[in-house]
Amino acid sequence: MSTPEQREGVRLARAEDLPAVCEIVNFYIRTSTVNFRTSPQLPEEWEQDWAAHRERYPWYVALVGGEVAGIAYAAPWKARNAYDWTTETTVYVSDRHRGRGLGSALYERLLKTLEAQGYRSAMAVVSLPNEGSVALHEAFGFESVGRIHAAGHKLGGWHDIGFWQRRFVLDEDAPGPITPLADLSTEAP
Repeated sequence: MSTPEQREGVRLARAEDLPAVCEIVNFYIRTSTVNFRTSPQLPEEWEQDWAAHRERYPWYVALVGGEVAGIAYAAPWKARNAYDWTTETTVYVSDRHRGRGLGSALYERLLKTLEAQGYRSAMAVVSLPNEGSVALHEAFGFESVGRIHAAGHKLGGWHDIGFWQRRFVLDEDAPGPITPLADLSTEAP
């Protein structure tokens, strides 16, 4: 018998969640321009990314009735070490579960964790137009910091991408180390 925590709410992602995450994201790859991939991802790709990054970058899933209904995760912004205090964030909610506040619940947990870890800023890359994603990011304190016109061609047209940034720390002091997830209480930051 599962506990209520296992059936509803937001928790850290587990390996067994990744096939469902893959299905959620593949829906958007097939049907929209919110993801610029043009071919579906494989669960193994998700497993490799999660394994490579899970100690430093949080991945959260939303559960509804025990089913994975959404994901929010962080990843490296760029590979060079000077970017270590900036992360890229992403959120997807199952098409069947949109409009229930899951994206907000996922982002709230993710952003609190990133701030507790010592990240200085989070970046979001949003394909445009995408009023829902823009509204979500701005509701969480992200500011528009740039746009690339006609950055990608998908589903018969050219699409812009916009960059949004949320700064956690506004001072100019030298940064401290990023706290690994294992050293935080990530279930309720």
